[in-house]
Amino acid sequence: MGRRVAIAIYSVALMYLVVVGFASVIPQVFWPPVDESFDLDCADGLQLLEHEIDELRLTYLSSPESDPTTLRETLAAWDLRLNELATRCDKDEVELLNRYRHRVELNLQRYTREDAPLAERVHQSLESDASPSNNEPAEPTP
Repeated sequence: MGRRVAIAIYSVALMYLVVVGFASVIPQVFWPPVDESFDLDCADGLQLLEHEIDELRLTYLSSPESDPTTLRETLAAWDLRLNELATRCDKDEVELLNRYRHRVELNLQRYTREDAPLAERVHQSLESDASPSNNEPAEPTP
């Protein structure tokens, strides 16, 4: 009796997960959300999005603060605009730009995780070395 109840509960839970999984994944794959206010033509829109990704990358690397939630929010808005262009533009160009976007995101996440702490330690170390411990000016060594 207990085995049948456990199997029934497991079956209901499994069916629930399958139905909810399909109901949430299928619309995201076939009908992704778009930013309908982004109404540039294909060439201008793709160039603008490429410029935004490059600017985001440079800004993110040059600033001392590196917040992954800000990066995700910025890229989520960017994705909505790309999805809008995907309905009108060449599929290969959109896919290439999307691949570049994901590569930039992965590189920035890796930078945040591995390189940013090291860069901050180097910056702090050089700042502390630059400030002289006494009132005499520091002289460069040859």
